[in-house]
Amino acid sequence: MAKLALLIGVSVYEPGLNPLPSAVRDVEAVYEVLLHPEMGEFAASDVLRLKNPERQTVEMAIKTLFSNRHKDDLPLLYFSGHGIKDDRGRLKQFWCNFRAI
Repeated sequence: MAKLALLIGVSVYEPGLNPLPSAVRDVEAVYEVLLHPEMGEFAASDVLRLKNPERQTVEMAIKTLFSNRHKDDLPLLYFSGHGIKDDRGRLKQFWCNFRAI
């Protein structure tokens, strides 16, 4: 069984959305939990942290995380940042408005 994690924190956005400085700190906090031997037990080499990444980087990392997985694998995707809801209150997108710093 493979245990893999992708942690994404987006704190800097285009005008119209407030910065979220805690988003990149959230990534570090989750990383520490995942590596803890009595909690997550993930290997550091199996956890990818992306802080304020470019959109293409995020898309490729998500594709890689879920590609060629086996039934018993545990892929974990964690995102901290803004989400945008549609008129019905459902999440419609979460990373499209960020920009790299």
